[in-house]
Amino acid sequence: MKKLLPLLFFCILQISCGEKVSKDEFDSIKAENEKLKIELEDLKFGPAKLLSQIKKLINSKDYYKAKSEIETLINKHPTSDQTVEAKKLLIDVDANIKALDLANEIEKNKLEKAEKERLANSTKKLRSRKDDIKGITWYYDKTTTDYNDRNSFHLYMGQREGGKPWLRFRIQYKSDDWLFINSYIIKTDNNSYTISTTRDEVERDNGYGGIWEWYDVPIDNNLYNIVKDVMNSKSVKLRYNGKQYYDDRKVSENEKKALQNILDAYEALGGDTNF
Repeated sequence: MKKLLPLLFFCILQISCGEKVSKDEFDSIKAENEKLKIELEDLKFGPAKLLSQIKKLINSKDYYKAKSEIETLINKHPTSDQTVEAKKLLIDVDANIKALDLANEIEKNKLEKAEKERLANSTKKLRSRKDDIKGITWYYDKTTTDYNDRNSFHLYMGQREGGKPWLRFRIQYKSDDWLFINSYIIKTDNNSYTISTTRDEVERDNGYGGIWEWYDVPIDNNLYNIVKDVMNSKSVKLRYNGKQYYDDRKVSENEKKALQNILDAYEALGGDTNF
């Protein structure tokens, strides 16, 4: 390569100066160039170089790459002494690859089985309520209420017989006085989200000396991403933003676990997360 650069420079200089390069000079440079290409190829793919690289790969247990290099050596130098040695090494390399493939397949099957069992068991963590009139079974985490008797940040899902489930997202607020909630602010470890609501989206009721305000909507991609962030955050704060006042609280570990339980069961029942 070091020889090639001066030769190329010589040609370029001759041409740029308007001097013609004779045919003999051109042929000589071309021949030298081809020779250097062969030398470079030999440095990179020579049998000794390839065999040395193969042994290093075997020592580092990179058997897949070692096999690829052995095949290169066999194809490029089929009659070399190094190829004879490499073919002997290939026997052990193939045996190790077979063992690795088997181990990977066993691990893959183990993980798939564990995932199926996890999803199958996920519905056991839920309670259900069937609406016979509408033909819908509603699923809630066992720690989650479907009444407005306490503050809650949760998911629940519905499913018709033979159909795929769907998810709903709900935030409940219970207190002694109204906030007239118009938005919610959720602060996770790394992000802050604002859920703005319309007048009709937040429902209200009162009785027995208390008031209830709740937001209950079908989940969409934005809410799904918020829920995933909440589940994966160590500390999550929720602000109920009212017309004049607000109320803050932390989303509990039980609430985060309940979110995971519902999502696990939703997936187990065939739910689609591409909202």
